[in-house]
Amino acid sequence: MKIRSIEVKDFEVFRRLFEEAYVEYLELLKHKNLQQYQKEKQEKREVTRARFNFYLKTGSSFVAEENGKVVGYIASQTTCFMHGADKLLWIEYIVVRPDFRRSGIGFALLRKLIDYATNSGVELIYTTINPVNEASIKLHLKAGFDIRDRKAAYYRIIHQ
Repeated sequence: MKIRSIEVKDFEVFRRLFEEAYVEYLELLKHKNLQQYQKEKQEKREVTRARFNFYLKTGSSFVAEENGKVVGYIASQTTCFMHGADKLLWIEYIVVRPDFRRSGIGFALLRKLIDYATNSGVELIYTTINPVNEASIKLHLKAGFDIRDRKAAYYRIIHQ
């Protein structure tokens, strides 16, 4: 497995993986939280070229490749002055193809992001986790995140 920064050539697979994960997420919500499912279904999220280009420019979004094919990604951006941190990294999405899950890819993507944050002067990595997404909760806990009320997950960078 190889973890690398996203590149222009990754747009189509990035978009397709997002769509597949979003459909799966909606299906999970349909059975676990009907009210949230109805709200999410109306919002219809998608990865446009402009959004992808934004992630491309952040320098903090990465893909996982297996045998030269993208099988997952982490999309994030840097922001400032939030949650008591001067520099914060916000994780928007972690997506891994279903047939590659539970093989360490999500964890490797998170570790790559933590390394990037540590080397970039980031003080805090932040994301939100849907409380019905047990796999995501377990992944973030394994990576060392502090999960509060099972919705917000934090990873504080300690600089020495």
